[in-house]
Amino acid sequence: MGVVSTLMSIGGGVFITALMTFYGRPIQHAVATSSGFGPLISIPGALGFVWAGWHAAGLPPGSLGYVSLLGALIIIPTSVGAAPLGVRIAHGISRRKLELAFATFLLLVGVRFLVSLTS
Repeated sequence: MGVVSTLMSIGGGVFITALMTFYGRPIQHAVATSSGFGPLISIPGALGFVWAGWHAAGLPPGSLGYVSLLGALIIIPTSVGAAPLGVRIAHGISRRKLELAFATFLLLVGVRFLVSLTS
């Protein structure tokens, strides 16, 4: 899941959520479970990008391989801080609206992926 999500530039939780909803889990449970898998996917992925880009030339300052430390310092606290808002939104709207929002997100990711293949 981590490799495919990395190639598509999305989080691995997207695949876990889709898989769990496909097998009949409520969307809120699928999203909550997939968020718990975040560290299991992101930490090895980040270490892999550090290792893969360790001797790469032309990287910006403050990088460890292909990982930007400045980006990590911004993204990690923002993600953690936004999580409670996401939980409130997920539990504040109907299951159907949440499923449609997730389906729209997947459609946009798929279109972006296809566009990147042709350009």
